[in-house]
Amino acid sequence: MIRALRFWLLIGAGLAASAGASAQMLEPPDNHYFTSQGSWGQKYPDQWALQRIGFDATPNSAWRLVKKNAQPVIVAVIDTGLDWNHRNIDPENIWRNPKETAGNGVDDDKNGYIDDVIGWDFFDRDGKPWDFDGHGTFVSGIIAGSWKDKNGIAGINPFARLMVLKAVNNFGHSRISYVSEAIAYAADNGARVINLSLGGKESTKVAQAAIDYAYSKGVVIVVAAGNEGADVSKFGITGSDKVLTVAATGFDDQRAIFSNFGKISVAAPGLDILSMRGRRTDTMLGIEGVKYTAGAADVGDDKRYYRASGTSFSTPLVSGLASLMIANDPTLTNRQVMNIIKSTARDVGTPGVDQYTGYGIIDARAALSAPKDYFLFAGINRVEVVQKGSAQVVRVRGTADANALKTARIEIGQGEAPTNWTTIGAAAKGAGPDNVLGDIPALKFEGAKVWQIRVVVTHSNGSTREAHFRLSLG
Repeated sequence: MIRALRFWLLIGAGLAASAGASAQMLEPPDNHYFTSQGSWGQKYPDQWALQRIGFDATPNSAWRLVKKNAQPVIVAVIDTGLDWNHRNIDPENIWRNPKETAGNGVDDDKNGYIDDVIGWDFFDRDGKPWDFDGHGTFVSGIIAGSWKDKNGIAGINPFARLMVLKAVNNFGHSRISYVSEAIAYAADNGARVINLSLGGKESTKVAQAAIDYAYSKGVVIVVAAGNEGADVSKFGITGSDKVLTVAATGFDDQRAIFSNFGKISVAAPGLDILSMRGRRTDTMLGIEGVKYTAGAADVGDDKRYYRASGTSFSTPLVSGLASLMIANDPTLTNRQVMNIIKSTARDVGTPGVDQYTGYGIIDARAALSAPKDYFLFAGINRVEVVQKGSAQVVRVRGTADANALKTARIEIGQGEAPTNWTTIGAAAKGAGPDNVLGDIPALKFEGAKVWQIRVVVTHSNGSTREAHFRLSLG
């Protein structure tokens, strides 16, 4: 079963200020909900999540790093559809199939879809992917809420063109075949980014083939980790190395308790996110295990806005950033975008790359400032005991790589949280994920039953990344 990933919490907390580099060019928006605070009685800004990742109104805003004449970029939102009449969605921000004539009942572009002018409904098999659930409209607003609606929210990317692909039904469920077909459609029709705020445990050859195909066509694929608090390392498409799998964080920048973990790429805020409410929808109604009163999440006198929590709503923050990077520089490849987003993320939680937040919370300022070939990776995939000559060694396998590598080293420390680290030696450069980085003599682990192994990688610009591995003896 594939389903939209939505969760809802009413949470209050303080908000820390962000800092960043100097910025220029595109002026930040002045939409009401972007500049306001306390619209539902909370003590933090209404669109706090955008500000937390660097999209704010300060002189250092990430938006000031974007050209005013940035290029349109197609973002496919594979979800429950879109309320395209919402006043916070400008028609300019909806993709138009240039080869299709609306309403003539003819497959003008011979792609197998009749009248697919703005996208496709894979359930009703028509070109009217209207949102009766609200989930897709909410996700779309985070990416491309129009800056022209001064009474509304601000989306991340004013240059986005939303390709509306309804592959999740009105009750939040789908089939992997519909999702896979939608992924292929997006890749064939020019999408540069695909947002998948949905998930399931199934891992099928059809789904992987769709991911492989879209990736081969240069698409950045962004996938929600899910909200079960479970390990998704082997869940469906979230485990693919050709996608960015996104976890949710809270006001304290730590993993939200509901956010799945495992093979996580990056994280983004996922609590009390504000976006557009689809007409006559209440997307939280009927969610099993969630106590919810109808209308409780509506925001504004006209109830055109909605607030919700979940990795579903962390994911479009990443898709919005990826698409804005491409709008600013259309020559970026999908791999370059993915590398930059991971390499510039702000490390949170357990030091180093970890299974809960991946490389950390996305940092829009750093990502938009990075050179196009920039990457900096550290990771320990596994360790193994092997015989080397007459002695045993602990072999460390993983990743230690950068586009301009300065140093990489292996260290060990005693206990759960070492205060002192012993350098074992240099780590071999390896693109991973299972390269041999180095060997540690087994005798080095005398004196304690729990050790931490650390790989520290330094870029020529001075930036560092590290990865930890807990080794328990006996």
